[in-house]
Amino acid sequence: MEKKVIAAAAAFLFPHVAPFAFAIPIQIDLGPSGVNFGVRQVSFPAPDVQFQGQSIALDFTFQNAEFIRLFTQTTSFDIDLFLRINNAPSPQAFVGTEYLTDKLGAALGPPVNVSAFPVTNGANQVVGTDFFAIPLITTVAPVDIYGVHLDLTLPDSLGFGFGNGTFGAITLDGNIFGVGPNVPANVIPDTGGAGGLLVIALTALVATQWISRCYRGHFTASESSQS
Repeated sequence: MEKKVIAAAAAFLFPHVAPFAFAIPIQIDLGPSGVNFGVRQVSFPAPDVQFQGQSIALDFTFQNAEFIRLFTQTTSFDIDLFLRINNAPSPQAFVGTEYLTDKLGAALGPPVNVSAFPVTNGANQVVGTDFFAIPLITTVAPVDIYGVHLDLTLPDSLGFGFGNGTFGAITLDGNIFGVGPNVPANVIPDTGGAGGLLVIALTALVATQWISRCYRGHFTASESSQS
């Protein structure tokens, strides 16, 4: 009788439950420590997820006590994600947000909307999706990033999904940033200005140029990872 009451209560409280949002942990090796100028790209095993209209969360963290340090001299920085899609070339529609996390997993800034772009190969065939967002970090530099949290609502497309056994790619792009643990405590501009509020943002023109460059890089990295 007690089990029936519990079941009835659950049915009353959740009559129309949306597809369950679950978190998928993904660990990434960022590579050697040091100060980086420009682009660094690394690959990771892609999650095995079929598109059924559900909401998912991807929690990217870094292996071997690694982290990303944004210095006082860091004026631009982005993290971009590429995921291959099974049964492409049909493009898929995604909706989502992204934010960066600290050592404890707390958000370093508010969630920002993610733009999803189809990625093509040399034959202009769609092979996956590029998830691009300009993260917003408002804190005092230097600041350390220990993870990326991506919330996605997936399309309801039978037979499509992120490719099991394939590789995704993450691209870090900034004028200067560090990959820890062995990095300087800070890098300041030549003017010697004190660290203030660090607001990461790019103009639409720079973002568009960057996306175009990353499409080619993502596909190259993804292909080479599987060879």
